Order: sequence, then structure tokens, then C-alpha cells
Amino acid sequence: MHLGRMSFFVSFAVLQILINLVNIAARKQVQLRAEYPFTYQTRSQVFARTGLPVDILGVEQFDCLESRTYETYQSSFGMGSTSPITGTYFNLSIATADMYGGARSRGKYPYAPSNTLYELQLDKPSNFFGLYVSAADDSNILRFFNHDEKVFEPSLKDFLERLGEHRAGYKGNKTYPSWFGGYGNSGQEYIFINFHFPNGVVYNRVHFIQGRPGSFESDNHTVGNWTRTSGRRVVTFRIEED
Repeated sequence: MHLGRMSFFVSFAVLQILINLVNIAARKQVQLRAEYPFTYQTRSQVFARTGLPVDILGVEQFDCLESRTYETYQSSFGMGSTSPITGTYFNLSIATADMYGGARSRGKYPYAPSNTLYELQLDKPSNFFGLYVSAADDSNILRFFNHDEKVFEPSLKDFLERLGEHRAGYKGNKTYPSWFGGYGNSGQEYIFINFHFPNGVVYNRVHFIQGRPGSFESDNHTVGNWTRTSGRRVVTFRIEED
């Protein structure tokens, strides 16, 4: 074989190996995307088990609940008895919307009190999760599992820091304008976050954890299997393997 042709084939083979390695690495990365400020639901496209595309597979808004703690609460994510996916919450605390929680400061919202957690268990695996996080702080922790195996534990602190110059746009509750300019509780972020898991990676349990004094407020929990991402800010985190 001509040396030039052999060199071409060797170079092509090396390039193909590098491409494969990049693709493998990409498949092990979770994308966290922030929707624009003033956005309270995902704009990602997800689909139901029927394969029919819809804008949102299912959203739990918690507005039908009372302000108390539920040992268990079963959710159809707004789709009633025909829901293709259901979830059960354990040790779920609910509060009435205020400056610190509740999408658009309306209805009810779930929260994890100081040094506690609550759990969501799905009856089917999912590769998308979205939620509106309000009054965000460094001790708000999400932990994703596939059965008993931990899949991913994102650093919300790291995510917020990586927003860089855009972080200021998420500061303060936009439904509480301040008399002095800006918005109420202007020291904390109010942001809808999309979690897009890579191909072949799913979860069916989520822990919502408050790791120190304070509380982890959220709303509009969204589940599904994504087909198209949304959100202008992208942060990727590598899934660590055992």
C-alpha cells in the first residue's frame, strides 16, 4: 500500500477513535439549562409513552393541596387518571405562596425544611426533570436515583455561579416589585431549571434536600422524556461512574 494512502487510513482511524471518545463523554453529561427570567415552566419538548409529541408531559403544581405535611401524596402530574406516568411524594411539606415560594406567587408550593428532605418516586423511568426553584441558596440539593443507585447529584451552587453575568437577571421575586427599585428578596435567585439526562441514563427517584437552616422552595415539578432542549444558559456536569 502506498505510504500516503496508509497515512490517510491511519489518520482517519485515529480521528474516528477521537470522535467516538467525544461521543461517549457527551453521553455521560447531564445538561442543566436555565429558562429565561419570568419563565415558570419548561419550554423543552418531551413526549409521553405513546410517542406523541407534546409541549409538556406532566406538571405537578401542588395548588390542590392544603398547607401541611403529607406522609404520602400521589401525583398524576396534571393528567388525571389517564396519565402515562405517576409519582408518589413522601414527607411532603406544602406552604401557601409568598415572597419565597410559589410560581407567580400563586397557589401552593412544596418545600424541604431545615436539615430535612422529601422524596419523589416515579412508576416509570424518566430522562427529563424540570422545576421552578425560588429563593435559591447554596444548601438546596437535588439527588437523582435509578432505584437504589445514585445517578446524579448536581451542585446548584456551581450552576448558579456559572450563569456568570446573567445571574443578576434571576435575582429577586419578579412578582414582588420593591418600592426602592428591583424586586423583593433581591439577594436570591428565582429560576426554572431543566435537567436533560443523556441517552441511556434515567432516574425514577428524586430527593429534595435542605442541607442547613433555611428551606428548599420549588414548584411546577415536570417529568418526561425529552426530545428537544430549551433554555439559553447551558451547564454540563459529568456523571461520575463507580
